[in-house]
Amino acid sequence: MSNKFPMKNKYNHSMEVKRKLSKIFPMRVDTIYSTRILSIIKVLKAESQQVLYDAGISLAFEEFQGIEAQDLSSALAQIADLYMNNSLGKLVMDGAGKNFLLVRNYDCATCVSAKNNGKTYCWLDAGFIAGALKQMLNEDYVVIETKCHGTGAEYCEFLIAKKRRVEI
Repeated sequence: MSNKFPMKNKYNHSMEVKRKLSKIFPMRVDTIYSTRILSIIKVLKAESQQVLYDAGISLAFEEFQGIEAQDLSSALAQIADLYMNNSLGKLVMDGAGKNFLLVRNYDCATCVSAKNNGKTYCWLDAGFIAGALKQMLNEDYVVIETKCHGTGAEYCEFLIAKKRRVEI
């Protein structure tokens, strides 16, 4: 299987970029992204969860346009490659049940600056994962963050399940 992952070599110079940026910006480069996301959440208030989830879906549709995966495992591997290559975190499959699976993101760039206040913050990531899976597998998935730096966890955890239609 040939890997036509478009972002694979795009940011090979990320360490050099981080070094240069750290001279320009007074805060650590790895917290700039997180600080921006947390600021957006403050401004959007109640609407932030859905807006960021939808934005994540939209970003993933662009990023994974024309890319297919044979199965859920290979799709998640491609998402994990993108996260690792762009310093967004390290996605690792953590477990699975009959109708769901759990993915952890270690070193999450979105919430690294979040305070432990019992809230989750990675709705952009949840939407991105859902959108990427939809784009590569042509199936709808729901992704819900269950653990986050904001909830006191050392990693973010996402529950992933196929979207099912419920008829009453």
